[in-house]
Amino acid sequence: MKVAKVKKRSNGDVEYKVLNDIDTDMRWLKWGIIILIVAVLCRLILKSFGVISVDIVVGILASIGFGIIAYLVIRGHSLGKTEGKFVINIINDVVVQDAEGRNQKVLKVKFCSDSLDSYGTIDEEYVLALMSDKTILKYPIKQLNRKDEKYNHKLIVNKGEVCKNDEQKKHILRKSLISKVAGSPLFINLMTWGVIALILGFGIGVLYLIVKFVHSVENYILLFVIFLGLLAFVPLYELADKRLSHNRFCEGIRYVLRVPIGILGLTKLVMPSLTIMVTLGLMFAYSFLPVFGVVKLIELAGYSITIEGKLFIFLTFPLIIATHCSNYIRGIILRMSPFSENDHHYHLFERELVRFVYTKENLNFIVYATYFLFLFVSTFKNVQSGDSLLNKEIDIVVAKSFLVFIACTNMLDRKKSSNLEGGELLTLFVKMMIARDDEEWRMKRKNHQLKD
Repeated sequence: MKVAKVKKRSNGDVEYKVLNDIDTDMRWLKWGIIILIVAVLCRLILKSFGVISVDIVVGILASIGFGIIAYLVIRGHSLGKTEGKFVINIINDVVVQDAEGRNQKVLKVKFCSDSLDSYGTIDEEYVLALMSDKTILKYPIKQLNRKDEKYNHKLIVNKGEVCKNDEQKKHILRKSLISKVAGSPLFINLMTWGVIALILGFGIGVLYLIVKFVHSVENYILLFVIFLGLLAFVPLYELADKRLSHNRFCEGIRYVLRVPIGILGLTKLVMPSLTIMVTLGLMFAYSFLPVFGVVKLIELAGYSITIEGKLFIFLTFPLIIATHCSNYIRGIILRMSPFSENDHHYHLFERELVRFVYTKENLNFIVYATYFLFLFVSTFKNVQSGDSLLNKEIDIVVAKSFLVFIACTNMLDRKKSSNLEGGELLTLFVKMMIARDDEEWRMKRKNHQLKD
């Protein structure tokens, strides 16, 4: 037994004992150091004699030496954690009573052990308790002299006092590395995006399997029948839950009936992915169709457009329309699509998701990020090996398309800060053309000069 309670005194102090293996640990530590030294010497001595397997011998000896030291470190850490849990369990009731006497709540209790030097000699041990008003109570742990070579005997003082040592306060106020990482904005952000990626990945995976394996009308009918069958378990479970008694057998029946309902609940994970995919599909459809119509009209007029030219047009202008006409296209999607329905509560959140995802800023970021990845990979491949990513013509088309997109985006954004208002400009044109040097104008000009 590593830690054990000895007795509780009449004043409430508790004596306990901790396993004392310092002599044994020191002997094993010496052996570990000796084995490491031998490993170094073996490499120097055996190599001079031309022994071929010297690296194997040295590796085995070094592994044994480091293994002994690592075991001692882990063992000492484990013993410290065991003692800390034991002491906190004993003192916990006392801490709670002291907190109630102060009309406070206990936020945290921690076992602390201060070392006197780098050799691990214990200077002072104690328990710190953090109250809700940020007061820190200290419960000392005293070393006892007992004729017991196997165990160290200690005494937990159940009378707490306010800790005034700033260095000792840091033990309980300082957050652990795990707490700092878990509470950092970066970690929270990564976890948030990780959950989002899992939900979207699950939805996309299910949709991919449906597209890949469900082709015929019979398969779609079968899929629909399975969905209806799962829905049938909802009222069946509600009925069984009311009628069945609460024993082990009936609980088993309830559990079996909950399984199809749980599978049905998983289908809701597809809804976010499906909503985003439908939104993007409709967005590109509404922005692509006008461009496609214009290209067809040009070809019907007798002007032939090459494949590269069509690729450039279809890469550039639909993205410009989708980005800079986002408000109009998003309005059309919300009015003339499945998202216009309002029969269920989730329809409200579908529309909110469409409004959140499809904005000019978000689409701009996606386009820039996609082009950045393409240009980086294609440029690196070209510099590294002289080859193109797809082929030379398509790589040039994509690069030129991105340049035109950037130029158009900057031009339209700069237009907001310019003074080129069509109505005002036309008014100036008209005034300039109908202006006459009549008597009224001369009088106004003369009065203006007199005022100046």
